[in-house]
Amino acid sequence: MDTKNKFVPALLGTTCALSFFSGNSWAEDAKKNGSLLEEIIITAEKRETNIQSTPLSVTALTGDMMEKIGVRTIEDFQFFVPGITVTNDSMAIVNIRGIGTSAFGVATDPSVTVHIDGIYQPRPTTGYQDMFDVERVELLRGPQGVLFGRNSTGGTLNIISKAPGEELEGTVGFTLGNYNKRTFSGTISGPLSDKIRGRITLLKNDRDGIYTDVGTGDKYQDQDTFAGRVTLAFDLAESFELVLRGDFNQERETGFPAVRTTYAQDIIDAGATVPTTDLGVAFDTKPVSNADVWGVSATATWTGEEVGFKSITSYRESDVDQMIDADGTDLFLFDIGFRENSRSFSQELQFSNTSPDRLEWVVGMFFLNEDGDGGIDILFQNPKINIPERNVTNAYALFGQATYNVTDRLRTTAGIRYSYEKKSYGFSTVVNGAEVDSGSPSADWEAWTPRFAVDFDINDDVMAYVSASRGYKSGGFQLGDAGSFDPEYLWSYEAGLKSTLLDRRLRANIGVFNYDYTNLQVVEFVGGVATTSNAGKAKIKGVEAEFVARVANGFDLNATIAYLDAKYDVFFEGGEDFSGNRLANSPEWAYSFGAQYAADIGALGHLTIRGDFAWRDTVDFKRNNLPQFRSGTYSLLNARVSYTTADELWELSLYGQNLTDNRYATYITVGRNAAGEADLNVPVTVLGEPRQYGIQLRRHF
Repeated sequence: MDTKNKFVPALLGTTCALSFFSGNSWAEDAKKNGSLLEEIIITAEKRETNIQSTPLSVTALTGDMMEKIGVRTIEDFQFFVPGITVTNDSMAIVNIRGIGTSAFGVATDPSVTVHIDGIYQPRPTTGYQDMFDVERVELLRGPQGVLFGRNSTGGTLNIISKAPGEELEGTVGFTLGNYNKRTFSGTISGPLSDKIRGRITLLKNDRDGIYTDVGTGDKYQDQDTFAGRVTLAFDLAESFELVLRGDFNQERETGFPAVRTTYAQDIIDAGATVPTTDLGVAFDTKPVSNADVWGVSATATWTGEEVGFKSITSYRESDVDQMIDADGTDLFLFDIGFRENSRSFSQELQFSNTSPDRLEWVVGMFFLNEDGDGGIDILFQNPKINIPERNVTNAYALFGQATYNVTDRLRTTAGIRYSYEKKSYGFSTVVNGAEVDSGSPSADWEAWTPRFAVDFDINDDVMAYVSASRGYKSGGFQLGDAGSFDPEYLWSYEAGLKSTLLDRRLRANIGVFNYDYTNLQVVEFVGGVATTSNAGKAKIKGVEAEFVARVANGFDLNATIAYLDAKYDVFFEGGEDFSGNRLANSPEWAYSFGAQYAADIGALGHLTIRGDFAWRDTVDFKRNNLPQFRSGTYSLLNARVSYTTADELWELSLYGQNLTDNRYATYITVGRNAAGEADLNVPVTVLGEPRQYGIQLRRHF
């Protein structure tokens, strides 16, 4: 047996063995020095539950933890949460356990969904934003077919922002770093009257570009973000609360450019400039990545003695404008322009029992209307192709889930969701100013997605669970030729152990899963257009584990490990057989380690030292699994040192990310030769962020 694969059963056996060692000596020591891990409360099942008693594969990170480990955007999660891969291309392409999509256009949807304060975010192009003033992020792995059901075949990121409190408080922070990084953030929160609380946060984040154009001196892959959030909470009655939220995010950046790591001789002979440094580029078109995103929402919660009610109403808009020098040279060979505008209204209603005895239940309904328009410009010297598009989506759902406590230790859960969705699409194709094609197709789909789970408390510290759930993602129309693609479906079978051992000094969670995938939507970029097709079948299986240990008072260790086997079972297309190939963005192995030591230095205050290391296996970016479209293994090392004054009003931190300056690929695609033709032998690459370091100062009041 392979050495790697021997590790999996050994890891499972070790965790099972640990469940028998919650000894009194540990308990007594923990009570003396207070070194206990805190409970984590999540809302992944639409009600508050302890993460250790929730039969789901879910990781929760608090806002404070994200600050310490350096999580700023969705991309950063992949280094600290098992099973997640994120590509920082023109949008946030999130893959969980090998499931995700890089398709774009207003008639396509993400496979991994994002919810912020219970509100579905429809456009993946707006997902790559700074996270700020966050209370908690819950990362749910696996299909969420019932409670977070819309097109969530891969999983869900459930983001909860900080709520206004009863006490007046606030924070002002500054960050200075290399590449001329400058960040300002400010928050103030507190009561406005006996019945009203408010919170407002502003963020301004700027940084010079990573790359320098050797011809013009322009900087690319910069940061220029202005964002904010306002929250008002009204206590309308003793059991009735209304929360109004408004947020905005404005970006004026150059995005993540695709660069050439090698230059073919024909490109050199054609007169292309070849940079002499790793951070040098030469483009004929300056990249642009502008985004304006804003939204408002109202969440009304009534808590009765027996039944509770929640209404979540939202309206969101986003405008995205991008330009990419797709050939990666200062020759005019191939540029891509992309624009997208989305206007969406959503309404969700939930009813649940508030004083459950043996039965806990929640039922609800969901509606989404999204009206989007945009298009793509495919620009050669000749021809110039413009493809405008528009789509209207109407999605409806009814859902319900119930958990029955069979005994004090045994529980069963069943849930189901009915989804109906219709898309009405319109497009035209304009070549050198003349329309050559147009159409207005429409289609609708429906699906039933059940979930079943059984969980059992082996003892007071260890819970075991098994579950089966169905995931579904509706079909759509691809930007470029209006070709339609079918819905995808999968059944997920999962088993796991969740344990809090050694009197709450060790948390060890392990899960194994097996997916049966049908009609998997696979995206391939052809001529600058994302073409979506349906693979016949795919099999995905794996193991994930997370550990957190309080070794001593103030000294914590954490680790994650994930093994993933994700392959196409049946996939024939265009005369090629991709059966047996690995799915894109699916590393076989990934692991991370972290350590943190917090010391009380008396009247001087508090000192916290933290380090994190993450390693990722190779991944393929194309369904053909050709080696030129495969990343190498890579590792990242982050560190942070923080000093807090004794009164906890001032905090000074030094941070470093990717300290070894590892230049790793997050995406690789087909490049162009000197004739402007797609060429498999000249790939272009999007690289992750280089080494960054800086100093942060925060003042609390």
